[in-house]
Amino acid sequence: MKKRGLWWIFGPVIIAFILIAALFLAPFSLNHITKKDVREASVSFSKNVFKGEAVKHAAFSDKKTRYVPFFGSSELLRLDTMHPSMLAAKYHRNYQPFLLGQAGTESLTHYLSMQEMPKALHKKQVVFVISQQWFTKKNSKVAFPEFYSPLQTADWLRQIKTITPTDRFIAERLLRQKQVKDSDVYSKLVTKISDNQPLSATDKKILSLKHRTLLREDQLFSNFSNTDNWNKFVEPAIKRLPEQADVPTLLREATKIGKEQTNNNPFRIKNSFYDSRVKLNIKRLKDSQRDFDYRQSEEYGDFQAVLAEFAKKDTDVLFIIQPVNQRWSDYTGLRTDMYYQSVNKVKKQLQSQGFNNIADFSHDGGRDYFMQDTIHLGWNGWVAADEKIKPFLTNGYHAPKYHINNNYLSTRWQNLMPTEENLQEFK
Repeated sequence: MKKRGLWWIFGPVIIAFILIAALFLAPFSLNHITKKDVREASVSFSKNVFKGEAVKHAAFSDKKTRYVPFFGSSELLRLDTMHPSMLAAKYHRNYQPFLLGQAGTESLTHYLSMQEMPKALHKKQVVFVISQQWFTKKNSKVAFPEFYSPLQTADWLRQIKTITPTDRFIAERLLRQKQVKDSDVYSKLVTKISDNQPLSATDKKILSLKHRTLLREDQLFSNFSNTDNWNKFVEPAIKRLPEQADVPTLLREATKIGKEQTNNNPFRIKNSFYDSRVKLNIKRLKDSQRDFDYRQSEEYGDFQAVLAEFAKKDTDVLFIIQPVNQRWSDYTGLRTDMYYQSVNKVKKQLQSQGFNNIADFSHDGGRDYFMQDTIHLGWNGWVAADEKIKPFLTNGYHAPKYHINNNYLSTRWQNLMPTEENLQEFK
């Protein structure tokens, strides 16, 4: 009787653990992601989607719709009428952007996200939007915890065959993040990579088991928190966009919308943004950016890791460099010479390694309705970007010829003051 009584108490618990273990270790997928789910996820900005693998795998395996990764940050959230997602949908382009990024996603988080989507990168095309605001000297990676995923770290570790300088650099960067440093499993494994020690057979077994468990979690929860952005933003934009997709027609419509939506302030900032983020602080913001500097930053090293990943996967990449709103930078005191020097540093890093597809809009921040707010592309800006994006993606993949220089991972490069002479001399 005593044994039977113990079974009634503990038996259900044991069975529950067995069922949970079977669920997480099962060799089949735990969810069904529909084409509608993927379409919504492409503009959802869900952190679960960004940090996970299941939805991205479904998107980039779709045989009917060619989803193209668009990496960036908060500019991707500006879902106005001329946004790349709207233009591709309206004019039935042979691609549809899958937006990966929001405020706080910088190169390190993008590098880790890329580890979950090798097939989307290998001999494929992507668009990568660069913000100079990533390249700050202080307060770097404050948003890292928000976008960190143990699954991405597991994917990265599992793909390491021979330890490269980039692997060691990423390992050192991760060990400075609390989420990795305080993990009993990952801190040990990442430390080995940092010390140039290959993972043992036991390490790989532990990692494989952990990866499978995390993958099951992702499959269960990845398409939660989806928004209704496709219906809220994309469908209305499709209806408003002109039937003709030529640039003059698009510019006329973009200018019209820009005028309608930026008429309550002298900075040509979208009215709603000005009212909610600027108006109440306008006096305090005068000359507030005089000390901003993007020329020296650890971000240059993180960005190099991203470039190394693109080279490793033979990815054909279009880089877009954004401007800042010139009316706003004049008011806040942001130094244009500093800004252009930081852009030149990024371009040196790109072009010297064979990344030559660059749409540089850094000098266009004074053009009417080019910016939606202080630092993000707007109506005419997206039309200008589309003049580069459309032919790049429509014409399809072209095999790149990259030559990676690991010196761009160094603190010497991160701290280099980018004068014309210094940039020429750096090798």
